[in-house]
Amino acid sequence: MFSILKRLFGGSAKNVTTARDADAPVPAERLGEGRQQDATNAYYDAMAKVQGAIAGRDFQRAAKMVRTSLDLIPGWVREQVRDYGPFQISSIPALQQGGTALALVGDADGLLRMRSLVASIPELAPWADGVTDHQQDLDLFRRIRNLVAASPGCLQTDLKARLGLSDGRRAGLLVSYLEKADMIVRVPSGKTYKLLPPDSPEIPQPVPERHVGSHRKDKSSPRLIEIDAAKLAYVPLPRAPLRWEEAATGREKIGYVAGTEEFEIRDCNWRIVAVEKIPVAERPDTAFRSLYPTSSGVFMIDESGKAVELGAVHAAALRFDRAGALASKRALLQNAYRIGVHPVGRGFVALSEDCVLHAYNDAVEPILETNLDLAPEIVALRRRFGISDDRLKNHIRCVALSRDASRYLFTAVDEAWCIDCEGRGLWGAKLPIKEGWKPSEQTGGRDGTSAQVEQALALMGLALPVTTDDLKSRYRELAKQWHPDLNRGNPRAGEQMTALNGAMEILTGMDAGAVARFAGMTFTREIERTEINVGGLKLTMTMGMTVGELHAADWIYAASFAASSNHVYLAGYSGRIVEVDDRGQGVRVYDIGTVPKRIADTGEFLYLLADTRLYVLQAETLHAIVDTFEGGELFLAQSGFGLLEKKRLRWFSKSGQFVGSVVTKDPIRRAYSTGDHLIIETRQRRAVVEGAPRWWLT
Repeated sequence: MFSILKRLFGGSAKNVTTARDADAPVPAERLGEGRQQDATNAYYDAMAKVQGAIAGRDFQRAAKMVRTSLDLIPGWVREQVRDYGPFQISSIPALQQGGTALALVGDADGLLRMRSLVASIPELAPWADGVTDHQQDLDLFRRIRNLVAASPGCLQTDLKARLGLSDGRRAGLLVSYLEKADMIVRVPSGKTYKLLPPDSPEIPQPVPERHVGSHRKDKSSPRLIEIDAAKLAYVPLPRAPLRWEEAATGREKIGYVAGTEEFEIRDCNWRIVAVEKIPVAERPDTAFRSLYPTSSGVFMIDESGKAVELGAVHAAALRFDRAGALASKRALLQNAYRIGVHPVGRGFVALSEDCVLHAYNDAVEPILETNLDLAPEIVALRRRFGISDDRLKNHIRCVALSRDASRYLFTAVDEAWCIDCEGRGLWGAKLPIKEGWKPSEQTGGRDGTSAQVEQALALMGLALPVTTDDLKSRYRELAKQWHPDLNRGNPRAGEQMTALNGAMEILTGMDAGAVARFAGMTFTREIERTEINVGGLKLTMTMGMTVGELHAADWIYAASFAASSNHVYLAGYSGRIVEVDDRGQGVRVYDIGTVPKRIADTGEFLYLLADTRLYVLQAETLHAIVDTFEGGELFLAQSGFGLLEKKRLRWFSKSGQFVGSVVTKDPIRRAYSTGDHLIIETRQRRAVVEGAPRWWLT
C-alpha cells in the first residue's frame, strides 16, 4: 500500500514503516533523522488510514487522521524537496478528500489549521483555492441538512434554486457525501431524488433478501472433458491488439470526428426526416444502460436498480417490440451482476452477486432460478481452490441461455458446465492450460515393477492402454467412494484410500500429496534461457516461474450458445475461442490473440468482438475485420449488425460491409428500428432517419 501511495504522490519506496494498529503519528523525536524519510513514512501511514476511513464511511475517524496529517505535511514537503528537488506532487489527499471530510463533520478549526498551513508553505500554494472551497462546503453541508430537516422530501434538483447556488453539480456531490455519512437519505423520485432525514418514516423498506435453493436433480457433476486444442481444427486470425497497443500507434484517431450538430449522417445517403424534443414522460430512463437486440425486439437492462417508477428493486429490465413500443418493464428478482442474452433467442439469463442464476422470458417473467453455489461443480471448485463466499462471483465469469431456452451454461475459472432447465447436468468442458505453462515435475512418486503396475491398474478397475484423463477420472470417482471424510460409515475407507493413492503414485510418478489434489498442481514457465561456456563445457542456465493452477489456467471470459445448434463457444483469456458440440467435445479453435468481450452466432455468421477488433466469420472463413477502438455494444439484427458507441451508431451488412452511420452531439441512450425508419434517441432529443436498413425483415 505504501509503495503504491508513494509512486502516486511522490517519495521513495524505501524505509517504509507502518503503524496499522494505532492512529498516532511517528513521535516528533524520530522525524528528520539523517536522510531517513520518517515524516514521509508517517504521512503516508496517516494517508492510508484516511483513505481507509473514507472508504469505510467513517468520516469522524477520517477527519481525526486528517488533523494528524496536517502536523506531518511540513516535514513531508521538506523531505520531498531535499530528496527529489522541485516539489512536483500533483495530488495531496489530505488537502483534497481530507478537506471534504473536515467540512462534512463540521470541523471549522481543522479547516482553519489547513488554511494556515497552506499559506505558510510556498509549495502548497496550488491548494489554496481548494481549501477555500472546503470552508464554503462546511457551511453548505449545514444548509443542506437544515433544508432537508425543515422540508423533508425536497428534490435534489431544486437545491440550486432553493439555496441560491451557482453550481448545482457541487450541491449534488455534497449530497452524495451526506448520504454516505448517513446524515440524509436519497429516495429515487422520477429522474431525481427526494431528500429525507435519516429518521423519516417515508424511507422505503429495503428489498427483502431472498433465499434460493438449487433446481438440480443430479447430485454429481457430468463428466468433465479436458479439451486438447492440438487435436482440433485450428483457425488462426489476425491478432487483435490490446487497447494500449493500439493507442500507441495513433491509428484509433483516424476516421472518427465527434458531431457538432444534434444528429449527423455520415458516409451514406440516409436522411434525417425529423428531429424532435422528447416529452419528459417519454425520455429514456438513463438507468437502463445495456442494450441487447434479439429476434423479438430489444432488451434494456438496469443493473443498478435505479429504474424510475419501480420502487426499491435490485435491478430491472424492459423490452421494446420490433416496432419500438414498450412491451414489458419489470423488476428482476435479484441484482444483475452478469448477463447473457442470445442474439436470436428469446429471453435472457442473469447472475446475481450472490451467485443465484435467473432466466427470464420475453415478457421478463422468471422461468428458472437456481443457486449456483449449491451446484456440485461449484462445490468441488470451491473445495479445490479454497474460494471464499465474497470471491465466488469473481470466479464465475459467464452465463448464457440457449436459443430455445432449454439449457443454460455457466463458467468457473477454466471450466464450462451445461445444464438443462430441468436440472440435469449435460456436460462439462475444461480449457487447456495457457500456452507456455507446463506441470511442474513431481518428486516422491514410487517406482513400480510391471507386476505392480498391473496390480495398480486392477485396483482401479482399468487396463492398458490407459490415458492420463482415464486415470484422473477414475481416481476422482474412487476417491468419492473411499475417502474417509466422505465415507465415515466405512471402516476400511482409510485403508482403501491409502491403497488408491499408492496405485496412482505408481501409475503417474506423482507423490501422494499431488495425487490427492490435482487442482493443487503447480505449473512452470521458462522466462529466460542463457548458455555459458565454463572451461570449454557449454552449460545452459534457465530462469522460470512457478504458479498454481489458478494462475496458469486459461480463464473463460466470454461464452455463448450457437444459433442453429446447441454448440457452445468458450473464449479463454489467451485469446483462444474453443467451439464445443452439444456433448462438450471440442470442434475447432479460433485464435485472435486477445480475449473477446462478446461472442455472437446468428446461424449464418459468427461475430467475435474484442476491445479493438470485430471479426466476422462463416465457419472457418474470415469475411471482415472492423476496427472497434471506440468501444461500443454489438447488436445483431436480421439485416445486419450495428456497433453502438457513445455518440455514434455504425451499421454493417451481415458479412461486415460498412453501410452508414449516425453521429450525435450528446450520448445515445436508445436506438431501434420501426417500419422503414431508424430511431436514435439522446436524453432529450429523438431523430427519425430514413433510408437505413430495417433491422427485422420478417
